[in-house]
Amino acid sequence: MAQTMPGMQMPASAAPQPPRTVPAPKAAPAGATTGARPAQVGKRVEYDLYVMDSLVNFTGKIRSAVVINGRLPGPTLRFTEGDTAVVRVHNRLKGATSMHWHGLILPNAQDGVPYLNTAPILPGTTHTFTFPLVQHGTYWYHAHGLEEQLGMYGSFVIQPKESKPAMREYVLLLSDWTDERPAEVLRYLKRAGEWYAVKKGATQSYGEALAAGYFKDKVKQEWGRMPAMDVSDVFYNKFLVNGQEQAYFKDAQPGEVVRLRVINGGTSSYFHLQYAGGPLQVVAADGNDVVPFPVTKLEIATAETYDLLITVPPIGAAELRATSSDVTGYTSAYFGSGEAMKAPDLPKLDYFQLTREMNQMGPMTGLSADGAGQMSTAKKGQAAPNAGDMKGMKMQNSPEPAAPVPTPRDRPMNRQERNGLSMGSLQDQGIGMDMGGMAGEFNYNRLRAPRPTTLDSTHKWREIKLTLTGNMLRYIWSFDNKTLSVADAIPIRKGENVRMVLQNLTMMRHPLHLHGHVFRLVNAQGAYSPMKNTFDIPSMSVVTIEFAANAEQDWFFHCHTLYHMAAGMGRVISYEGSPQNEFAKTGYKVVKAGDNARYPWLDFSVHSQATFLEANVSNNKNALEFEGRFNYRGDYETETHLLRYLDKRQFLAAYVGFDSRNNKTLRTESETNTKNNRRVVDAGVYYLLPLLVRSEWRVDNTGKLRLQLERRDLPLSNNVFADLRVNTDKEYTVGFRYMVRKCLSLSTNYDSDYKWGAGLTFHY
Repeated sequence: MAQTMPGMQMPASAAPQPPRTVPAPKAAPAGATTGARPAQVGKRVEYDLYVMDSLVNFTGKIRSAVVINGRLPGPTLRFTEGDTAVVRVHNRLKGATSMHWHGLILPNAQDGVPYLNTAPILPGTTHTFTFPLVQHGTYWYHAHGLEEQLGMYGSFVIQPKESKPAMREYVLLLSDWTDERPAEVLRYLKRAGEWYAVKKGATQSYGEALAAGYFKDKVKQEWGRMPAMDVSDVFYNKFLVNGQEQAYFKDAQPGEVVRLRVINGGTSSYFHLQYAGGPLQVVAADGNDVVPFPVTKLEIATAETYDLLITVPPIGAAELRATSSDVTGYTSAYFGSGEAMKAPDLPKLDYFQLTREMNQMGPMTGLSADGAGQMSTAKKGQAAPNAGDMKGMKMQNSPEPAAPVPTPRDRPMNRQERNGLSMGSLQDQGIGMDMGGMAGEFNYNRLRAPRPTTLDSTHKWREIKLTLTGNMLRYIWSFDNKTLSVADAIPIRKGENVRMVLQNLTMMRHPLHLHGHVFRLVNAQGAYSPMKNTFDIPSMSVVTIEFAANAEQDWFFHCHTLYHMAAGMGRVISYEGSPQNEFAKTGYKVVKAGDNARYPWLDFSVHSQATFLEANVSNNKNALEFEGRFNYRGDYETETHLLRYLDKRQFLAAYVGFDSRNNKTLRTESETNTKNNRRVVDAGVYYLLPLLVRSEWRVDNTGKLRLQLERRDLPLSNNVFADLRVNTDKEYTVGFRYMVRKCLSLSTNYDSDYKWGAGLTFHY
């Protein structure tokens, strides 16, 4: 639970309340999730959720958060398959909010995406969501906006209707916490600031590369115009389970098998799960049952859920550790009582080894501007397989891959069998014991549905191919090089089978989520491919999903890394011929405007010889740039440019602007239109060269030409950076910065006109 500040008062009406159940009229039996969508069935189960601002202290600093019923995370909502959920969301925030029911099959208007299928919940109002529950399993709910990062999420558990839980179970909701406001996180990512990498020790400087024997790899990487490798965009202060760094479940009995409902509610974190008490037995993925199998380590992508069985140790308390994918921290849950049994530490990532693997992939047309990300799971002193090798990619376009040879475990298990099996009996029956019968690390090919999931072959097929694209330097994420703000909806028709083939051409992983549907994640299990609602797509890989188009109206498909979604990686899946809601009639104007917002930043250096200012306001395609230099003798130089990016990789931009200079102490009285005395309108182009060198070609209204080369933020060590500039006016600048804090650097520079100086640089 959130560490709320003393003295906070919560209205009595907002206190956690038990659900209310109301009998409801019977309706037609619920269909399978791949078939028709039923009307209301079962009893009404009602909850009230009060959303309000709060203060928390996870790091020794008091910070703002959003809590639900006074809790962070919000309460677990529990139902039985066949119930009708009635959830009233009371917004007591100062601004509008939203609530999305992640992974649930429900009517379009109940999905909760503001300005797409559901109205935003305005301050001081209550929105009632009502929908039948046609599935069982582990799900979650969250705001569909930046409030999610502040704590607006909770778990949603639906028990099977045929039987009650046969074992003790716990919900583990993982999350990541930053002391920064999420809007500030996004703005900082847009300016490509270095502080998050500095905090992680992941700058990957030339000095570090030289010392580690990877200098050539670093040069090759930047020659391809790729920034440093990155596994997670954001530096997080804490990682939490159920709102705490450590959770204890002392009521778990020695030798008992318990069920864990694990939810990754992080905004941009993947987690590696390891259990000190033995293997983890995977029994469900995204709420859908799978044939159980053991793993020693399981990676859970952002927004995924897994149901796991563990055995409590005979003595002591065994740690379930969730380590962030960038290995900057972890959170723990302990099961049992007594002395703690620790899960193993994971070694730090070897980013240079990841860089070498990426370089071995060879030239990649159109990829060099993309963000650098995780290529594999390389660790210190441990070479990882080149999972991203393009030669190994296989397009899964066939309607149905061949099913594996049937084995005795292919028989579908009833729910009582699935819920009641102990760890030992699972292994005795050989269930899930692939990979030579040994519990290994997790991968999607080990997920096997308990019964065939093939779609009705009599329906027409529609194939949709999408590439995942992006630009890490400007933090723009997209499908087919189009952000949501400029992309058309993807049309489908009710009654079709839809196959989506997705190719990730970025250097980062993306957890993709399809609203309102479950899909087949086509894997090595063929006809028994698992059903999911969210999936990870690694860098340079291809993934195929298939689903029955059995809904209507429009649904969101997007990357569930919160800041990737906010930066444009989303599309609307639109059922042709469906009635349009009020938001569709406007072309989803509000939703689409989000990723094209304007973001400002500036660097202001106060040095002993002069002051230097660089400022920028930009959106996806345009930028207004200002640069000024002022010394203490009254000399000044300013340049103001309005530019537009022209190519899909955003290497090339054209601009117009104004250049004004009056260096009175440096010029002669007769000088005009020189580097020391100039007032001209100019136009030109910027082009990004290899080694991330920005070249500038300009001509002014007098016909004078100028060429300039500039490299900013050249990493020399983990927190030392250099800035270099030279042009045909015979001007040059060399500067160095030592980052002390996100907003402050110790800095020095030599300017050919203003000479040497030192001081402070303030970053915004």
